[in-house]
Amino acid sequence: MSRTASTMEERSRLIRTFNPGMLQSDDEIIEQFAVRKHELGVVNEVLSSNIGVPSCQHILVVAPRGRGKTMLLARVAAELRTNPELASHLLPVRFMEESQEVYNLADFWLETLFHLSKELAADNPAMAHELLESHDALSSRWREAGLEGVVRAAVLDAADRLGRRLVLIVENLQSLSKSVDRGFGWQLRGALQMDPQIMLLASATCRFEGLDDAEEPFFELFRNIELQPLTTEQCRRLWAAVSGQDLCRREIRPLEILTGGSPRLLLMAAAFARNRSLCRLMDDMVSLVDENTEYFRNHLGSLPNNERRVYVALIDLWKPAGTGEIAARARLGVRIVSTMLKRLIGRGAVIVEHDGAGRKRLYAASERLYSICYKLRRERDEAAAVKSLIRFMVVFYDVGEIFAFWRQRWRDATELASIYTGIENTRLRRQSNEGLLLRMNWEEAERATGKVKNAHRMDALTRLAQDLEASFHQENWTRVLDLIERDVAHELLESVSGWEYEENWVCLAYMKSIAHLKLEEPDQVIVIGNEIAERFHDTQDPALLQKLCAVAFNAAVANFKLGNFETAKSDSAKIIDRIGKYGALRFRQEIAAALVLQAKSEIELRNCESVVVLLNEVLDTYGNDDDPAVQRSVASAFTEKGFAVGACPRDPRAAIEVYDQAINRFGESTDPAIRKNVVASRFYQAFAFGTIGDFEKELTCYDELTESVDGSIVPEEKWFLLIAMAYKSRRLAELGTGEEAMRICDEYLRWIEGGANDDCPIETQIWMDWHTRGTRALALMNSGAVELALDAFRSAYALFQPHHGLMMGEMLRLVTELIASGASERDLVDLLVEDSERSATLQPVNVALRQMAGEPVRAPAEVLEVAADLRKCIKKRIADGMMPGFAIQIEQ
Repeated sequence: MSRTASTMEERSRLIRTFNPGMLQSDDEIIEQFAVRKHELGVVNEVLSSNIGVPSCQHILVVAPRGRGKTMLLARVAAELRTNPELASHLLPVRFMEESQEVYNLADFWLETLFHLSKELAADNPAMAHELLESHDALSSRWREAGLEGVVRAAVLDAADRLGRRLVLIVENLQSLSKSVDRGFGWQLRGALQMDPQIMLLASATCRFEGLDDAEEPFFELFRNIELQPLTTEQCRRLWAAVSGQDLCRREIRPLEILTGGSPRLLLMAAAFARNRSLCRLMDDMVSLVDENTEYFRNHLGSLPNNERRVYVALIDLWKPAGTGEIAARARLGVRIVSTMLKRLIGRGAVIVEHDGAGRKRLYAASERLYSICYKLRRERDEAAAVKSLIRFMVVFYDVGEIFAFWRQRWRDATELASIYTGIENTRLRRQSNEGLLLRMNWEEAERATGKVKNAHRMDALTRLAQDLEASFHQENWTRVLDLIERDVAHELLESVSGWEYEENWVCLAYMKSIAHLKLEEPDQVIVIGNEIAERFHDTQDPALLQKLCAVAFNAAVANFKLGNFETAKSDSAKIIDRIGKYGALRFRQEIAAALVLQAKSEIELRNCESVVVLLNEVLDTYGNDDDPAVQRSVASAFTEKGFAVGACPRDPRAAIEVYDQAINRFGESTDPAIRKNVVASRFYQAFAFGTIGDFEKELTCYDELTESVDGSIVPEEKWFLLIAMAYKSRRLAELGTGEEAMRICDEYLRWIEGGANDDCPIETQIWMDWHTRGTRALALMNSGAVELALDAFRSAYALFQPHHGLMMGEMLRLVTELIASGASERDLVDLLVEDSERSATLQPVNVALRQMAGEPVRAPAEVLEVAADLRKCIKKRIADGMMPGFAIQIEQ
């Protein structure tokens, strides 16, 4: 387990999602208390002011379930025990979360005695034992009429003997008030007002009716402290305390929205996120719900039938709703629904909101994930709406990293056997096949084994070996596997013996692993790698180790392809450990390649510091090495380091410097593998300049890329040329240079008509077509041709693929730029809703535009919050001018 993962696991064990403070030390509670610092200060201030005064101020902490009431009260208790100034005057007496044994005031004082004895058990065991005996004795006198006074006197006597006032910490006061005798409230109020030795620190899930009614006992008795949902900054601090990940405000914002700022739900998400990137966490939200199904199900199961019916109707509506709307969905009368809603509010399961005019009461679930849970589990169509929102948030808040899409496109465009792994397979191919052919001295084999009986058979085996060699060099991978499986593996290996047998066996395993890797069958590559590792685990021969490393490396690459990044990282490290003792010079190709793959895995695991350390080792150790294969690893290291510093810590200026180094080092190289890395460096350098708002240098980089690959016949280089043209034209359109942008769009179309993108993946072809049409729409809008611009946008929208992350992000940017250029919000909404299926995936956009057009909108709270952030972005774009980068800019 990595140090980061271990630290995260320790923190997640420390912080309690439920029952914080139970069986925990004060130090643990203080350490894990990451938020609600202001509320803690308010409580402590009130309690301090109660010291020595004739009448105490009592406190009630109000918040729905999961907002952190229990954690706050546990932290207050820890403060009263550890703060010398408070501890000498006040003593916390913390009741259980549910005081189910309290039915009258005598029971209340008996519970006080019981918990006071527990509080004193460690520091004053004699008195604790005495109080517990008093509790047991008094409990047996439950029939006596004056028991309440006797027990209260025992409590007050204990306070006097201790010389401290007792702070009774009681949770769920609203439930306690309903389960006790009718006179309980007034009697408790009288005792609290008469006896300054006792003060009450309570919690409630809502402001129950007795708090605001002058004829009820608790009216104006308490200083009320309401716990609001966590702010973005508080969510960020809590997440850091749990996971060790210091996310920026933009990254934590989607989790804040999905959890509604609930500390409990945020902790559940953090525990689930262990060993997941934030992007992976968002993608796996369905699994998060599945893992916590019992939590959600138990809450529903604990509700009486009619309350559950109303609650299910409310979470199914998935938006703030009025009583009539809920009644229609629940198929119950309005009066019954109104009564059930009051009860649900009392439980803290439902909160009250108001419509825009403030006149109509609307109701919503207090814990947002209940609606998402219900939608995900009920039926496919409803789950699709939730998944669309999550995908939208991943893109809008850039959780998936701005460079992630193009990094994947770049990897897809490279050859696994050369650039991806960094090992020079030409040498290995030559040695592998020469090993099979040159070592087959058939006459000697016939004498040694008796298996080759005649010249005809020898000729057949020779042709098989030659056929295998030719098929391998021609990259006819299916035939390579057929030859190995059907003939060579059996016949050739049995014709040799000893060391030659082992060498040829490893050579064939290497050829098989390459073939399966090229055929996109990574599982088979891993099987071969495991078999080799087990069979040759103690081999010490350096020549054989070289081929074993190649097989092991292909298995590590296969794990990387499958997303098994921890395994890929571990396997790469094992290769380096195994061959390191034979000298870095002899195995420098293998070590450099293993370091690069290890770094790629660390990038995916977001271990940014480790990435830079590994890549710097490659660049410092092998940067000037002339070996062609090592140079390829160095070129790859430059590209990956640029990715790492530009995307993970988000330092585009540092990325620009790295790309400069790559271009200066390899800009004149003719090696196809290295050229691809140089092309990528030029493209991403342009991207980085755009990110910091240096548009002049960005456009210059696009021009240099175009010049460097103009006339190239390499498909991947032509793709990047087309992509550079697409981005350059869009930037020019954003800068208001519409004519130049249109000219490049026309030039782009001529390239397409000439077949420049024939070898390009269909997904990338569709994206480029969509992007160019969107650029035309923006260029036309900037030139004042509104109708033509809307037609161009409609044409682009017809190609829009909501599940394409990059396309979704650019749609948000395009809509923002169109509005900044003068497009009407209403025109855009009308155009978007023409396609209901696509429009559903853009719900936050539709809501934001409708609100900007002055239309009142009712939608799920999550959607409304995302739409509010989108409106802020649009207003910021209009106020500040063009945004840097190509992603929509939100508050960091």
